Amino acid sequence: MKKTTKHYLYLPILLMWSMVLSQKQSEELTSFRQSFDKFVPKKMKKHNVVGANVTVILDGEVVVDKGFGLSDLESGSKADLNTPYPIGSVSKVVTATAVLKLYSDGKIDIDRPYTDYVPDFVMKKHFSGPIDFTIRHLLSHYAGLPRLRAKGFLKKRPLPLDSLLIQSRNEYLIAPAGKVYQYSDWGVDLLALLVQRVAEIPYSEFVTAKVFNPLGMDNSGFGPVDTKGYVNGKETPTYEYSWPGSDGIYSTTSDLAKLCQVFFLRKNDDDHLFLKPEIVGEAHTLHFVDAPMAYGTQIGLMWEIQPYQGFKRVKKGGIHEPFYSYIFYIPEKRAAVIVCSNSNASSRLHWDIWSKTFDFLSQRHDLKRGMRQIKRELGKTTLTNSQMKELGGSYSTDLGILNLQPAGKKFNVTLGLDKQKGIATVHEDNLLKLSVKKMGIKIHAMDIFWDKIGNELVVGEQYDSGRRNIGGAKIKNTQIPQSWKKAVGTYEVVNYQAIDHRTVEKAELLVNEFGVLELRYHVSYPNTADFQLGLSPLSDTLAIIPGYNFDFFGGETVELTKAKNNFELRSSGFRFQRITE
Repeated sequence: MKKTTKHYLYLPILLMWSMVLSQKQSEELTSFRQSFDKFVPKKMKKHNVVGANVTVILDGEVVVDKGFGLSDLESGSKADLNTPYPIGSVSKVVTATAVLKLYSDGKIDIDRPYTDYVPDFVMKKHFSGPIDFTIRHLLSHYAGLPRLRAKGFLKKRPLPLDSLLIQSRNEYLIAPAGKVYQYSDWGVDLLALLVQRVAEIPYSEFVTAKVFNPLGMDNSGFGPVDTKGYVNGKETPTYEYSWPGSDGIYSTTSDLAKLCQVFFLRKNDDDHLFLKPEIVGEAHTLHFVDAPMAYGTQIGLMWEIQPYQGFKRVKKGGIHEPFYSYIFYIPEKRAAVIVCSNSNASSRLHWDIWSKTFDFLSQRHDLKRGMRQIKRELGKTTLTNSQMKELGGSYSTDLGILNLQPAGKKFNVTLGLDKQKGIATVHEDNLLKLSVKKMGIKIHAMDIFWDKIGNELVVGEQYDSGRRNIGGAKIKNTQIPQSWKKAVGTYEVVNYQAIDHRTVEKAELLVNEFGVLELRYHVSYPNTADFQLGLSPLSDTLAIIPGYNFDFFGGETVELTKAKNNFELRSSGFRFQRITE
């Protein structure tokens, strides 16, 4: 009896301590919420961001939901909670949610081949075996599809989704399903077509009826918006349409917060779940970690996953130039940060807001990002002459053409359009340490790894954490066919239509100083950029751009034809005709 009495004596103390702790947390939360009024405008000014919306969720409760700055500089219109933004690739997680809704409702099986649902899909390939990628492959960007079909991606009016099938017949897969991660807008647009076929209504109608309306996303839709976009503070028009599955949706941070909460972890007995809990779990599970070229790819079902100790940071970013959108969330803690903005420099703003929120959340829940991996110092090593010869040569990479010339125990390196020179020393674990000279001072530029998968040599960057990211493949050093040598010259696009935004203006085909067939694209819209791409000829009329995980054109096929006594190049939907002198 004494023991029980003593136990009851502690209860008031425990209750009082709980109340004190609760009041302290409430005060900290109020301070955190109020701090955004100064923090966000300060960071917007620093990063030259005109307008932005921010929504923050902590422990399942919306604690920040505000507009900052202006949606239109000229008129002085302020950004508010209803200001819509084109969300770019964040559209992909909307498409994935629509697909997972069909999966959750038993309408599809994501482990069945895509052609089970879209049987008229046809595509060419250079490898043997069937086209058997599944819906899961598409959701995780492991289907072996190219990045995108560049021509027609940015449009002045929408095209029917079924026209994707007409275009696919003339394009090539870049790899068998499940081999390598290749981020693919095209693959997500094919998912939108699948939704349309299974639902038997237009894709946009299904998303509106089965995703936006049930979740209360009243300010979300498809197509252009009146919100103005800015590049370095100057108003800059954006493209009106792209394919709706990968980059065609507008929304607000308040609406995206509602979508995000679908993927918070919940109890199995919660009523009225939008998706089954096991499917939410699948969305957060790392996929294809044992793929031949995975190299630590951290992808779930469209979401990018960063595992830590006891929790995961899940994110998806989107760019619809010059609009930027980001979603970050921790499903285990029911916490999220969503930022949409109308300025091209705003990616840094988004990370600043996420970092501020995570710092608060980590103190509140004692979250630790985990011990930083201790990088093992890899000593120098030597390769045999035959190994040096095999590794030497030119690679088509996401940074341009990388050339490695054996020079004793090292490699002389030339990289990119600016022909940056350097020296690569050979280290253990298939690693090259690249050094360049800046103003006469030797500087370590990057770590390059190489690997041999079957008969293919691939290269990529190794980061300080030890994580590797594939970025290119060796260009075959076979003899260039005479047909390609005769076709060198400057080309222009001849198949633009009124619906198209003019993106690629010209291309140049040449044989470079290393004897490699090279193709250069000049892109003028929505940003100015130049792409240097190496070609591996397969025949007198076909060549591939070797490599994976490029932003554009990686792994694609280039076709050479001759019409009316003039040469033409066809790639990614473009038809280039050589300019006659």
